[in-house]
Amino acid sequence: MRSLIGLLLGALAAAAAPVPAGAWTRPAHMVTAAIAYDEIERTRPALLEALGGLLEAHPDRGPFQVAIDRSTGAERRRRMFLECARWPDDARLTAYDHPSWHSALSPVVAADADAATRTRATRHGGPSGEALEAFALNYRVLSDSRAPAAERAVALCWVLHLVGDIHQPLHTAELFSSAYPDGDGGGARQYVKDPVTGEPIALHWLWDDSIHRSGLAAEADARGREIAARLPRASLRELGAPPGPQQFAAWAREESYPLAVAAAFGAGAPTSPSPQAAPPVPGPYWDEVRRISERRVALAGYRMAELVILAMDGSR
Repeated sequence: MRSLIGLLLGALAAAAAPVPAGAWTRPAHMVTAAIAYDEIERTRPALLEALGGLLEAHPDRGPFQVAIDRSTGAERRRRMFLECARWPDDARLTAYDHPSWHSALSPVVAADADAATRTRATRHGGPSGEALEAFALNYRVLSDSRAPAAERAVALCWVLHLVGDIHQPLHTAELFSSAYPDGDGGGARQYVKDPVTGEPIALHWLWDDSIHRSGLAAEADARGREIAARLPRASLRELGAPPGPQQFAAWAREESYPLAVAAAFGAGAPTSPSPQAAPPVPGPYWDEVRRISERRVALAGYRMAELVILAMDGSR
């Protein structure tokens, strides 16, 4: 008999259509997880051993073996946790891949959109992508102490990953306009010149890459601590709401989506549908991208820790 998680995963994957947007880059997911791990270690250190044991049961061992290298003990657990947050990206094009789970794109309709474009923008009757449903599913499995450890380990990775993704504004919004009558895929079809390399880059990836670009665990740890020091919990008014999985949709709808409308799409940065014609990113826009992204990653890290603690406590 197939397990409950297998049935639910299969049904959800069959019903969902892939969306073009990607995710925070793997290094950015590691940074977010580093913030969360430090927060769990500060507030509920006893949970770290249980989390490490859960991740030892993860069925896709390859990425985790690479991540932990020869580390042992506390360092091994930490590296596994950082790998867990990025694993859904490392699992792309494998049997564990769920392309539609990374985004929940609501339409942003430009003033120059014609009637046909406006109709296409609302064709889904709701967000395009299954991030909201996928989070609910995986959080439920993670919280179930009766579920097999391997399934809970997979669910943990998706919970960490999705909390990170939904805090990226361009995982929650897609522009429809005369230039993008079929939608821009959450910025994936708009191009600018990367301020770091000078090469063409999708607007979506500009935001993704703004946090961190190194996949080394030690550098992700250092970046996470840098962001947490600059943005401690007490400085983030958004953390005033009671924590819980029921807040996930609100983080997308009430926080990330307005930022996409106002900052990602509405700040006047020139873009091009062609990589060859990608224009430079204005300095003020790039500064704002980095400022917003750091705040979103900090929020995601603290909230990730709260959700993991609630799920693990509730499953005992």
